[in-house]
Amino acid sequence: AAATASAAAVAAPATPAASGAAGDPDGKVDLEPLKGEWVKLVGKDAFPGEDAGPPVRDGPEAASRLCAARGHGGFVVWQNTAFLRARPAAELAANARNAAGTVLWLRAADLASSQLRRSSPASAASAFRLPTSLPEVSVAGAKPVEKLAGLSEAEMTRRFQRSMPVVLTDSQEGWPAKSKWTFEWLAKHYGDEEMMVSDLAPFFKHSDRGIIQTAKVSMREYVRYVLGQPNGVRALQTSDDRVFYGNGWAPFCDHDGLLADVSDRLYCVEDSIPRVDEGQGRQFNRSLTKVFLGPAGTVSRLHHDTYATHVWLSQIRGRKQFIVYAPEDTEHLHGVQDDEADGRTSLFDPSRPDFEAFPKARKARAFSVVVEEGETVVLPSRWWHWAKSLTPSVTLMRNFVNSTNFGEYMACQERAQASRR
Repeated sequence: AAATASAAAVAAPATPAASGAAGDPDGKVDLEPLKGEWVKLVGKDAFPGEDAGPPVRDGPEAASRLCAARGHGGFVVWQNTAFLRARPAAELAANARNAAGTVLWLRAADLASSQLRRSSPASAASAFRLPTSLPEVSVAGAKPVEKLAGLSEAEMTRRFQRSMPVVLTDSQEGWPAKSKWTFEWLAKHYGDEEMMVSDLAPFFKHSDRGIIQTAKVSMREYVRYVLGQPNGVRALQTSDDRVFYGNGWAPFCDHDGLLADVSDRLYCVEDSIPRVDEGQGRQFNRSLTKVFLGPAGTVSRLHHDTYATHVWLSQIRGRKQFIVYAPEDTEHLHGVQDDEADGRTSLFDPSRPDFEAFPKARKARAFSVVVEEGETVVLPSRWWHWAKSLTPSVTLMRNFVNSTNFGEYMACQERAQASRR
């Protein structure tokens, strides 16, 4: 892989927003596809007060056209007003600071040019490359998670009652997504979809403020990042361990055709959320099913899901390792309750255990499994999980409730509502 890009080192003079950077066998890397693409850093500003002209109040699209015409690196949007920044996008990114309610728009081609300039001419073609395969994490003493097929709903319900996770090897039968959902296909058909991607996931309220980078990018731009093609996201990556993860795309409320490629129900799993065709019920049901996308190395840090819901995660593309812990180990995992919804998070990293900082974690009993393409891991309520993509990955995820956790779910809802009064 190319040397790690440091956001602190991206300051550079203004650059063209099209092809012309040296490095590939023809002496050029084509940046023309990046024209018109923007990387939008959420909650960030750079060089406040250094406005390159009067504020633009006609919306961000007008500001983006003006910014591109003048060769500026970006602009900041605050309260529906844009403030142009003349400095190159890379310099703006390097000096980005937290600013509530703002979004820092950066020209993707400008960021890509800065990434190329940090590479020698001989290695410019690989300046955007990311690892495509990573080894499985070894966890001392970890037990395997059973892999099964052909379960009945009664057998699966007993596993929920006994709080036993499982990997289903036959859960995607009949899903067109098995052959259809490549990264290239998603970029072609949903390229204009805007996604939130972050270099820490999921967001931990108690520790991430001020250090996490979250950006809005098009699906098309993010797929270029995943595939190691010229893109504006790579220049923002601060280390090999902080790859950007698209772990919040919820497309099914808007795209019926996409849902037709998969199923939001598994054949043997009781799911009590009503399937309705309109109104708030439709929105609620479909919002519980999401798509996670990312390159090899994306990590979901240790947590258990909110409202005591069960969860399943199905690998449409790629391999993903899960390290999981039973609810009984909550007292050993140094967890923090992040909100009133009863979700819990932990900074303990089972892939790099620091028992000096987290001494009680020595007593936790890990389970480890690699979920292969076409398989689905099912985790009962309050099972802690840490996950890492070992290859570029597309995962379908659903939170749900059934007869085995409905009471806990409603109790969590009541506590959450009472805390907001």
